[in-house]
Amino acid sequence: MPQHRAPYEQAQVALVLFHVGPYRVALEARHVLAMADHPTALRTANAHSLLYADGEHDSPPSHWLTLRDAQKASDDNSTWQLGVSGDITLQQLPANTLYPLPKLLHSRRFSTALCGFTFDQQQLVMLLDARKLNL
Repeated sequence: MPQHRAPYEQAQVALVLFHVGPYRVALEARHVLAMADHPTALRTANAHSLLYADGEHDSPPSHWLTLRDAQKASDDNSTWQLGVSGDITLQQLPANTLYPLPKLLHSRRFSTALCGFTFDQQQLVMLLDARKLNL
């Protein structure tokens, strides 16, 4: 028999949050397979390349998030790593606090991976679809 949630219980979404320059971004935790201090995958990218075309804001990654390679869906073992600097947190946020991009922003977004936003401690967090990261 299915269990019913009490009206005050909210569905939660696990997110991995990190900084890219002055911005906070998040990926759904289900797409992050592991975290390491050094890159081990053949394909890697610095998270700063998500927002900055030039190397002006690059800082060396201190952690590497291992993600499934959506470009090679036929190989289940294919992964790549995203280099991030600074703190990485795993948080559960209520699903009803995750918002899609408004049409105007959607048509002018810098990356097809940008899919929405939320707020954490009154700070804007950009939501990225890990399957659409084009690095």
